[in-house]
Amino acid sequence: MVMVMGERALSLASLYSYYRRARGEKTKRLTNPESLLGLLQDWDGNFDALSDIANFAVREKFKDCESRFADLRKLPPVLRPGKMLYAAQNYKEHVKEMQAAKFASASKDFSGEKDNAKPYSFLRAPSTLIGADDDIVLPARFDKVDWEVEMAVAIGRPGKHIAARDAKNHIAGFMTTNDVSCRSLFLREDRPGLRSDWLGGKNHDSFAPMGPLFVPRDFVTNHMNLRLTLSVNGEMMQDGRTSEMIFSPEEQIEYCSHMMTLEPGDVFATGTPSGVGTAKGKFLKVGDVVEAEIEGLGHLHNRVVAEAA
Repeated sequence: MVMVMGERALSLASLYSYYRRARGEKTKRLTNPESLLGLLQDWDGNFDALSDIANFAVREKFKDCESRFADLRKLPPVLRPGKMLYAAQNYKEHVKEMQAAKFASASKDFSGEKDNAKPYSFLRAPSTLIGADDDIVLPARFDKVDWEVEMAVAIGRPGKHIAARDAKNHIAGFMTTNDVSCRSLFLREDRPGLRSDWLGGKNHDSFAPMGPLFVPRDFVTNHMNLRLTLSVNGEMMQDGRTSEMIFSPEEQIEYCSHMMTLEPGDVFATGTPSGVGTAKGKFLKVGDVVEAEIEGLGHLHNRVVAEAA
């Protein structure tokens, strides 16, 4: 795990060792510093220590624990979160485009107004996660694989029955993600009465590129006014702002926390703006390059490859 400071990437383990020797009795202790998931177990205390370590690193040079961030392989920031909760139909223009495309799971009676509606969330398997530069693998037996750039939120404080007004205190930080979706599996021909199949549509290996950065909440001035973009082979497909969300991340946290206890390391993906492939009649194919970015949160660059025989 590294601490990223501009183009510099500093090994947190080595940096922490230097910091402890330099600070002596004034050391602020990290708990579970081996991974971000470990740090999130006591995020409030760890963030205070990480801030002090960052201030220490700004003033010093550590050649033996420093790399260029661009040269590193970027893993998903939170490996194996306990729960991954994704929002469906959470941008008005996306709702409209899916209705216009007559997509099977699009709610025909939902206009995007939230007065008489609640967030719609579904669970996703952590095994779908890949890093910012890893390959998206097209399933061999299925087609119509689509893209969805989204802002992801990591939980840093446990809770249940969390009010939206208090939910920000439970958010540790933000990430860029792509909610890759297999549209051909949403409507099951063998079970038409059951409507959409979210398990089959969303849970293939490699369908959740995430990263490359985890940006702490305190470093994001306004998470509800960030630009999200996604391109395929250099052609812009999605270009929106988080201000276009129907339900904010805080409202999604409130909704889900009334059903289940949220735990440190849980991840929310908060919905996608318009411009998905289904609305355009375009889908991913082998050789495509998908690039997704959220202002200040980092850039994903994923090549599309065929599933191995």
